[in-house]
Amino acid sequence: MSLVLADTSVWAREHQPAVGLMLADAIRADVLATVVPLTLELLRSARSYAQLLIETKRYDVLHQLEITPVVALRAREVQRRLAQRGYHRGPSAVDLMAAAAAESVDAELWHCDRHFELIADVTGQPMRRIGE
Repeated sequence: MSLVLADTSVWAREHQPAVGLMLADAIRADVLATVVPLTLELLRSARSYAQLLIETKRYDVLHQLEITPVVALRAREVQRRLAQRGYHRGPSAVDLMAAAAAESVDAELWHCDRHFELIADVTGQPMRRIGE
């Protein structure tokens, strides 16, 4: 299994048995990755400082994908191409950056968010819808 980047929409569904199993398998196989914008989005939902510290440790053990200038430019290019197709208010900045980071290392992006399907229509990168 190659690297996998799980979007916030997947982590939000980790209590669904199938999703939890897939995440656990990816962690055991040491192929689960994250990127700073996703981690910040995930940590935003912490209910307290103590929980934020616990969650930080959880995400810090994952592979960390970089947001390089090339990745940022790719995210902007995909945003431009989506706007040309009429989706000027489509995927969020976090979605675009996550997808570009995953694409830069040929990681499969797991999601449960239709915006990633729009991105995949432009990029052709590997993505998988996970969860309900």
